[in-house]
Amino acid sequence: MVIKFLEIEDGAVLTGEIDGLQYKTAGDEDFSFLSPIMYELRVKRFEDGVQLKGTIACDLSLLCSRCLDDFKYPVRSYMDIDITQKSVMHVEDEVELKGEELDVYFFENNEIDLNPLVYEEVLLNIPMKPLCMEECKGLCGLCGKNRNHEICSCNEKQETPFGEKLKSFLALQGDSYGSSKKKNVSVKKG
Repeated sequence: MVIKFLEIEDGAVLTGEIDGLQYKTAGDEDFSFLSPIMYELRVKRFEDGVQLKGTIACDLSLLCSRCLDDFKYPVRSYMDIDITQKSVMHVEDEVELKGEELDVYFFENNEIDLNPLVYEEVLLNIPMKPLCMEECKGLCGLCGKNRNHEICSCNEKQETPFGEKLKSFLALQGDSYGSSKKKNVSVKKG
């Protein structure tokens, strides 16, 4: 949704929905939208900008980082953003920005596009390591079965091909490989 800065009133409430699929690219296989992004934002207008406060909501399909199952993930988030008119600044010296100045978005040509701001808020609410459930058991490291759905007969202490290669590598390196203990170190006294 694009809003005209000069036409927006202080205290206005902006509601709507955004089709998240418009932002999908070929590399975004980690999630998909199950519903549009719904938003309700209250406007506080200033001379050269606006502050938007409100909520966004949508449902995503995420891939569990332990068992690789798809699961529904509800996004419910509070937004509080400042948007300021972009102006041409001539700064001779370096300027240090305060923390609150780093979270300011800019607009130009009297138009504020809400879509990328709302979409960014959705992205910020996706967990780095999504889990279908806290107690997810993941995949068996030997046979690859999903341990949430079936019990495998693998012995968890059984060696994997990776484990065998690591053991043989460490055997070649000797006992001191990776040790932080230095040998034959002398210390000069001041």
